[in-house]
Amino acid sequence: MKRLVIFLIALVVITVVVFKYFDIDFDFYFSLFIESYINPLQNQKQIEISPNYKDRVNVDLYVEGLSFPTSMSFVDNNTILVSEKDQGNVRIISNGTLQEDPIYTVNNISHEKEQGLLGITSSSKYESKKETPTDYLNFSTTSNPISAEYAPTSSFHEPINHDSNYAIYLYFTEKIYKSEYNNSIGVQQKDLNHTTRNRVYEYTWDGIGSFSNPRLIMDLPAEPGPFHNGGKIHMDKSGILYAVIGDLTATNNTLQNYPQGKNQSISLPNNSSVIIRMDPSIESLVPSHNPFYPYNPNNTELNLAEYYYAYGIRNSFGIDIDPLTGILWNTENGEDNYDEINLVQSGFNSGWSKIMGPIQRNNNTSVSDLVVLNGSHYSDPEFSWRVPVGVTDLEFLDSSLLGDELENNIFVGDINNGNLYFFKIDSNRSGIDINNSVVDRGTEKGLQDLVVDNKDESEKIIFAKGFDGRITDIETGPDGNLYILTYFDGSIYRITQTEK
Repeated sequence: MKRLVIFLIALVVITVVVFKYFDIDFDFYFSLFIESYINPLQNQKQIEISPNYKDRVNVDLYVEGLSFPTSMSFVDNNTILVSEKDQGNVRIISNGTLQEDPIYTVNNISHEKEQGLLGITSSSKYESKKETPTDYLNFSTTSNPISAEYAPTSSFHEPINHDSNYAIYLYFTEKIYKSEYNNSIGVQQKDLNHTTRNRVYEYTWDGIGSFSNPRLIMDLPAEPGPFHNGGKIHMDKSGILYAVIGDLTATNNTLQNYPQGKNQSISLPNNSSVIIRMDPSIESLVPSHNPFYPYNPNNTELNLAEYYYAYGIRNSFGIDIDPLTGILWNTENGEDNYDEINLVQSGFNSGWSKIMGPIQRNNNTSVSDLVVLNGSHYSDPEFSWRVPVGVTDLEFLDSSLLGDELENNIFVGDINNGNLYFFKIDSNRSGIDINNSVVDRGTEKGLQDLVVDNKDESEKIIFAKGFDGRITDIETGPDGNLYILTYFDGSIYRITQTEK
């Protein structure tokens, strides 16, 4: 046995060295390994529903064959659009069948580590848009226009007439190439001369062909990276667009509650660690009731804050709107402790990099240690995991089909274990009702502090386990069922009501 272990370790080391030496695409062959060996294991293994619900709902494999999918969006009763992280493809699923060819492919995608095509959402209820001034689209770290070197090749602020059926929004990390040449050989060196940006584009789609009329509406940083890009986007029922970006692994700005100082690169907001709230249908893009800009209307250094809805966010892979209150909730990923579920009221400061988890568990830290922007407030998370589970998406089940007990309550996924968690919202819709969230009534002891401290406590809130492909998105379908997107096996699972 010892010799076998040594042999396997040596084989792995040799394989990595060979791939590096000959510059072989490791990600490609790793994905083949996943498809060949991991996917069959997922399909053979039965996903386990918690005992309290196993007689009420079923789970079945709905679609397979995707490549590292990150997000999905239902555009009508029969059609799902899915984003594929590394290849930059948008795949279309029609009547439960994955179409062979992508409906759209993003050019110049950067897919290093957590970069890539990360988010997708859509709207079918749209009015024509007015021309959007360039000034309002500048999401660089100053109030100067975006450099011509990095200007997008597609339409930047031209008016769009939405005669098509749908407006589609994509969040992805884009390589922006410079027009520089190597003087010694006279050949353009694109691969050596680019920067990366996290961007949200709007497209029109007629429901048949490819996307058209790309329009850049958010231009956000992606460096130093390549981690903590966030990437989830969500459009509420009134047409307001939300997007979340993490700290990009740099915790040296006021938006990460880093103390302000004379260094402007630190004291000026740099558009990371925030949730942005925009209205793509109006000329200014700034919806009413955004929290920060009214306090700084004449300060050109802070005028970007008019788009911020919340800040102090380390990283997030999940945002959703409570269908009964219209209030935003999100998930947040801790570093070495405390993943979170948060109620995100307007002006929310989540506390990173000073606070993760409940403030009383952060020794010698208080709200006074945070950077307080006018109009901001701090509040503890509604729920936490002391040991991070890699919490991902969050979804309110906006349907009664699976039962009144599940309707309008929260499902949450994770990437570390492939677990699907369930939480009931309290009567005020402002927190977690832990007494009615546990799978076995009367076992909530230990969770009344709203923190999972060990595996036994975690088991009490697991609705389903065994999603070995690991969960990246959760959506309520137009049919009222719950759909689960899994990353490594490239699949969608569907949770339906048990036939009586």
